[in-house]
Formats: sequence, C-alpha cells, structure tokens
Amino acid sequence: MPSFELFLSKYPEFDGRGIKIAIIDGGIDLSLEGLQKTSEGLPKIIDCFDFTGVGNVDTSVIKEIDSKNYLIGLNGKKLKIPKNWQNPSRKWHLGLKTLFTPSTLRTEIPEKLPEIDCIVWFNGEKWCVCIETHKKDLSKAKVLTNFCDENEYGILTVKNQKMAYCITVKNDGNLLEIYAPYNSHGSSVAQIAAANFPKNPEQNGMAPGAKIISMNVLDPASNHQVFL
Repeated sequence: MPSFELFLSKYPEFDGRGIKIAIIDGGIDLSLEGLQKTSEGLPKIIDCFDFTGVGNVDTSVIKEIDSKNYLIGLNGKKLKIPKNWQNPSRKWHLGLKTLFTPSTLRTEIPEKLPEIDCIVWFNGEKWCVCIETHKKDLSKAKVLTNFCDENEYGILTVKNQKMAYCITVKNDGNLLEIYAPYNSHGSSVAQIAAANFPKNPEQNGMAPGAKIISMNVLDPASNHQVFL
C-alpha cells in the first residue's frame, strides 16, 4: 500500500477537514462530481471570486412590473414575472449580458452570441437573481442567491452549450457578478487538491475533507492572462 493511503488508513480524519484551500487559477466547474461534498458531507466549494470582471453586469436600471406582472427587459423582451417571486419594494434591477464571450466559444457558436436579460431583486430576506430569462416560462427558471450563503449553482443551456454558474449581488443590487468557468484548468487543480468521491475513494484528491474557495484570475477575454 502506498505511504499516502497507509497514512490515511491509520488516521482517516487527517484528510484536510477543517482546512480551506484557495484555488487561484481559472474558474471551477461547480457541477463536477467530486467537488460537491467534503468527506464530512459539507459543501465542498464554499465561495467563488472572479477578479477579471468578465462576469460583471450593470444592474443599476430599476423598473416596476405592470398590472399584468410584465417587465420589459433591456433587450426589449416582455418578461412575465411569476407571482411567487416575492419583492416587497417592487423594484426590479435589470441588466443585459452577452454570454460565451471568450474567443474559444465564438468559434463554436457561429450565430449571433445570445444576450440575456438579468433580473435582480430583494425578496425581503435575501437578494435573488434570475438569468435564465430565455425560457418562455420564468416559473421554471432557476432563481439563485449569493453563492457564499447557500452554495447553489445553476446550469445555463444556450445554443447546445452548457455552463455551470453562480452569482453574487453587490452594491445594493446595482452590480451582478456571474461566475462561470471558461477553461478546465482550475477544475483540474481543484480535483487534484481536494476532490472527494465517496463511492470511489481511489479517485480522491490529496485532501478530500478540505473545503475550496475558487479565485478566478485568468481573463478569458485576454487569452487567459493572469489578472491580479
């Protein structure tokens, strides 16, 4: 038995639990197996930061819904707001974001790159965000809050491209940060460092009990230059 596995067999709790590892690299795919839970069943990835600004969305435009619960998005689309979206202030912050801007994806999507409306609102307890506004029925769209609070992510599918993403709301709702991976390197580093596969422990990383904080510093719009 290799010395590493022998050590863990004698001291199974010495697996990184209680440790937080910052992955300073590209973004991490939040949907990957092995990056969901620690060896103690706690959330594996606990926060995500993007220092490149590539996912920033100006959501300072504020509108209210009409009598039929419609909003007009910044791209001119009528958006039917579900009645169960609580918003005591009736203020809806709107933004517009072009998806898949890196050049590697431009070659894969020859059509016009999709622009999506971003909706941000405060439900009385927490900030809420919906960017899946391309769906005809928004009641079926994913609504997220700040990732650091609930560790939830969504999967956006546009033009047959799938992207795991999470969000952070700043500046009283006037700035939305959409975090997403634009290459696989950060994910690979995270798995080597701390992946946890309960059913296949032979695939574990070095510290399956550790939690991960993702820090994206590789700007996909500038050939992945380091942005610090």
